[in-house]
Amino acid sequence: MAKRLIVTADDFGLTRGLNEAVLRGYREGILRYASLMVDGPYADEAAAIAKKNPGLGVGIHVELCRENPALWGIRYFGLPSGRRAVEPLMRAQIEKFLAMGLKPTHIDGHFHLHAHPTIFPVLTRLAREYGIPRTRLPNGEWRAWRGYEKTGAAGRAALAATYEALGRYLRRKTHGVLLPERTWGLMRSGLMSEDYVVHLLSRLPQGLSEMYFHPSAEPSDRDASGRGRPTSSHHSYEEFQCLRSPRVKEALATARIELVEEPRPKGASGG
Repeated sequence: MAKRLIVTADDFGLTRGLNEAVLRGYREGILRYASLMVDGPYADEAAAIAKKNPGLGVGIHVELCRENPALWGIRYFGLPSGRRAVEPLMRAQIEKFLAMGLKPTHIDGHFHLHAHPTIFPVLTRLAREYGIPRTRLPNGEWRAWRGYEKTGAAGRAALAATYEALGRYLRRKTHGVLLPERTWGLMRSGLMSEDYVVHLLSRLPQGLSEMYFHPSAEPSDRDASGRGRPTSSHHSYEEFQCLRSPRVKEALATARIELVEEPRPKGASGG
């Protein structure tokens, strides 16, 4: 069985720096998908970029909170009013995405709140209703991360274990929507450096995987050495560089990993 990899940028439409990173990561690097926040300040610009680059697969990055995802998770779980709000919020964002003239290739959630046990079944049911073929659940990165990172294992172990347990439970509630076998990016969110990504690629198992990033082309999202640093919203210049890195492209080829790409419509230009 072949090794196949989906490479995605999250938060498309949130900042101009992120939009530029998506465009250049697609045209100059290995990026092939982006998850668009329809209520982001630069969502219209992101939609325009997508239309001019039809080979870029664009999905919906559902936003159910702007901050404090743990607190909102408790509300969505514990309050009947919170649970009732989930479907209308998601449906409105799907409809807004469609009104932009785009066809969604996938659907996922900001802060991974879509992986909440009361939210994920609603999301996959709506995905099935609207013909959205794929979603994601973060899982399977712990062992590869542990082979790279030498500190902070206790906290990361708890994070990884939480999502692994959620994944085992939620995979029974997909309503037929495709899930990659593993999705990596959680353990070093905003810190997906060239070294770490090359390390991950050398350990990628067979089957379908996804790797997600939070890139930014903004000069303010790098330090004085030119290396990336995560901002408060964990968007980094280093991840932008990583997506365009010749070393990362070489690692893909060396490991014989097939980069999953969205078929272009006949006669389409751009990219």
